[in-house]
Amino acid sequence: MSVTKLLKSKIRSLVDKINQHNYYYHTLDSPKIKDGEYDVLYSKLKEYEKNNPELILKDSPTQRIGSKLLGGFNKIKHEIPMLSLSNAANDNDFNEFYIKIKKDLNLENITLFAEPKFDGLAISVIYINGIFHSAVTRGDGEIGEDVTANVKTIKSLPLKLVGTNHPKKLRLRAEIYMTIADFKRLNKKLVAKGEKIFANPRNVAAGTIRQLDPLVSSERNLQIFFHGVMSTDGLKEKTHMDSLNKIKSYGLPVCKLNKLVVNIETAKDYYNYIIMIRDTLGYEIDGIVYKINDYDYQKMLGFTAKAPKWAIAYKFLSAEAVTTLTNVTFQVGRTGVITPVAELTPVNIGGVLVSRANLHNMDEVVKKDIRINDKVFVKRAGDVIPEIDRVLFKDRNKSTKIRIPSKCPSCSTKIVKITDQSSYKCPNEYNCLPQITQSIQHFASRKAMNISGLGESLIATLVNKEMIKNYSDLYTLDASLLITLERMGSKSSSNIIYSINKSKNISFDRFLYALGIREVGITTARVLALEFSNIDMLMNISKFQLESIKDIGPVVADNIYNFFKLMRNRNIITNLMERGINVIYENKDTTKEYYNQSFVITGTFKSFKRKEIEDIIIEKGGKISNSVSKNTHALIMGEKPGSKYQKALDLNIEIIKEGSLSKLL
Repeated sequence: MSVTKLLKSKIRSLVDKINQHNYYYHTLDSPKIKDGEYDVLYSKLKEYEKNNPELILKDSPTQRIGSKLLGGFNKIKHEIPMLSLSNAANDNDFNEFYIKIKKDLNLENITLFAEPKFDGLAISVIYINGIFHSAVTRGDGEIGEDVTANVKTIKSLPLKLVGTNHPKKLRLRAEIYMTIADFKRLNKKLVAKGEKIFANPRNVAAGTIRQLDPLVSSERNLQIFFHGVMSTDGLKEKTHMDSLNKIKSYGLPVCKLNKLVVNIETAKDYYNYIIMIRDTLGYEIDGIVYKINDYDYQKMLGFTAKAPKWAIAYKFLSAEAVTTLTNVTFQVGRTGVITPVAELTPVNIGGVLVSRANLHNMDEVVKKDIRINDKVFVKRAGDVIPEIDRVLFKDRNKSTKIRIPSKCPSCSTKIVKITDQSSYKCPNEYNCLPQITQSIQHFASRKAMNISGLGESLIATLVNKEMIKNYSDLYTLDASLLITLERMGSKSSSNIIYSINKSKNISFDRFLYALGIREVGITTARVLALEFSNIDMLMNISKFQLESIKDIGPVVADNIYNFFKLMRNRNIITNLMERGINVIYENKDTTKEYYNQSFVITGTFKSFKRKEIEDIIIEKGGKISNSVSKNTHALIMGEKPGSKYQKALDLNIEIIKEGSLSKLL
């Protein structure tokens, strides 16, 4: 045997041996050798690699920590979308989910797979030929960030899978988290250095994975659990449980608390058991995820646009604590709405230090009789957003009523009450700094134009210095102008201009969302983009025509019509086009079964949700309308139909009852 072959063999043997011991130590928590013996093996491998760098293997444990990421994180489109989960907030929600899937599958009982829901960072991980290849954050479900270098530093993540005969390509879903013990140790170190501490382990995990220096990730000792096989070339398992057992045999960490539950009673027993032991776990969880175990049943149920129909996250009740409401401030939102915000004596709720809470509106304040200086129960809604739940009235002493200011706290314009609502607003939308700033921030946001680097403070500075007056002016900026601002270097200035230029090619729906029309969210923008061939058609549409579109009610139609009626807004859109914005319109697929055919839905349905019917018709090229007309292709009718049924009869429109609906869909 040649010297090179001998060295290759020794290095391969050392790498396999060290990876095996890493698996024993980090995954099984059952080390087979002492630390000193491990260090000897590791040092020997490093010495071989130092003298023979051309023989370094991809799965060598010495390669976990790479160099700093000079260019930041690349955006990666998921080959398979990482959908979110529907939530159950209480027993009724969970019961409804279980009854619905039993009915849809026509089964007496459903076997579910139950897993603790980790409060961490969702990630997609790919192995190719058994070797760790890449990792991408969930992001918005469609596009995430390539964080391969940082995920590679997680010691419980095998760089090479155990055993043989692995699938050629294995795409997995996982959660990255930090143990509570490591979290406390990290904060203790930060306190000693006089640095800002982290609020909770989840923030550490999310922040660490986005560090540009992988060494930081390595030092923070993050952990990973795998909880789903997204796709595979060669895995033949028929159930979710069998798939997890298979990947566990490959050396991938899988939660030991996972359990198969055979009916709704055992599902609830599991939920209660996990609540009982929750505080003894070494990591944070915020609920239980229940998935139908059988893959064939999963396929039969399918997905909505946002989540699988065969799974649900049963969240734990919100954590709460008592503290003092010391003051109320009023914030001006993007659309001018004035929102009261409670300023609190800081209190720790579920690992998060809370000093402010949402009061929603003045009706909410009056209804709950919330006053300054009250002792209040603060909870994190869904364990996330702080809000005041109720007042501790028995401890009320020298409290002061909360009153809405008469003038805008920003521009001093007299505020007005919104008709038919409990909210107030500042009408000075074109000269009120928070409104201008937030409209530009909304325009630049990830789901809109996706211009990175434009934070609220930078936008406010640009507006204050009269460098921009509205979001169309972003496309007049250049790096030489930005670099004159305080704390703006040449690189950050260039990056922002690059991101602005990159945003110029934009899909129609995202462009409409970016405009910031009141009550036009992502979904409504999508409806409009499917309905209209271009922006000019939409700008010149009548209010009546808008109201005839499904999901566009009178209020939203008013908002859209009034937005495009204003010459100022029309001029801004013209400026955007002149400054290089290229709106990408969808090609209408005329081959689809119901292309351009209009359907109206009325009544209630036993076997279908209205949203399911709408989604399938739209997917097949059809349109959903609110009203029956001579242009309606068919009326889809459930029980207790309204006046639309009679109108369809009068116009001789085809009527499809629920019994015939399966054929249509």
